Amino acid sequence: MASEILFITTTDAAGGRSSDLERLLSSIESALAGRSWRMLLLAQRADPGTDSAADIPDNVQVETIPHRISLSRARNLLLQKAREQGLFAQAPLVAFPDDDCWYPDGSLERILNLFRIDQALDFWFCGYQSKPQSPARALSVDMKPPSGFQVAAKASSNTIFLRSRIVENIGGFDEELGVGTENNGGEDTDYALRAFAQSRKCRFVDQALIGHRDHDPRLRSHYFRGSLIAIARHTATRPASLALLLRKLMVGSTLVATRRMSSHDFRAALRVAFSAKTGWAFASAQRRSNGGAA
Repeated sequence: MASEILFITTTDAAGGRSSDLERLLSSIESALAGRSWRMLLLAQRADPGTDSAADIPDNVQVETIPHRISLSRARNLLLQKAREQGLFAQAPLVAFPDDDCWYPDGSLERILNLFRIDQALDFWFCGYQSKPQSPARALSVDMKPPSGFQVAAKASSNTIFLRSRIVENIGGFDEELGVGTENNGGEDTDYALRAFAQSRKCRFVDQALIGHRDHDPRLRSHYFRGSLIAIARHTATRPASLALLLRKLMVGSTLVATRRMSSHDFRAALRVAFSAKTGWAFASAQRRSNGGAA
């Protein structure tokens, strides 16, 4: 049966997160009552056949694994499951909410309606906070084409909505980035920037229309390395994004100057960000072969 949207998320079954998951599911059911939707949910640290403490609707397909994996790996397992089952052909939209996010009244249904009305819209995102706003008027009034900086700064897994064809075209999340990896962040930024580059039309609403715990500025240094890698990779193939990269480097320098990040960690982030893995070694060699400055 065709669905309007496919949600892809994961939860820690042994982490006491059932109330958060129930809030997410309840917000979706309330918003999309009478409309068709589907969710693939990966329950980590769960045994097959074990009943979840959360009340799971019938249109939520639960996969289980007995151990914990990185967030990027979890999402990729579910993306592969969606491909195997042909779900991208059945649902025109895909979203990646965390299990502790939720949709306030009026937001989710209005977002879906935007995609239904404008078939050229491939990518939409907004902000989030612990006290999200319900839309006071039509979202189209406040939509604007985003800059690369806004995509990198504001597009999180909780707030992005994509056409299924974009999800199929750009592939999975980078499993070397994100929570649970050495780089501990940046997977959302990397994924959003790749989607931005592939989209016919991308729109941004600078309002917190989705619920999630507030961003903690004290953790900026914790996630700096991963997001720098994502931005450096994006800039290596799109020199027009150089200002975005320079801004990120200034943020890192400020974190070091204010002793919120060690100079050792900053240098380590620079080494991996400007490496062959992100395309910078290749780009530098190509400029030298063309007679340009290295």
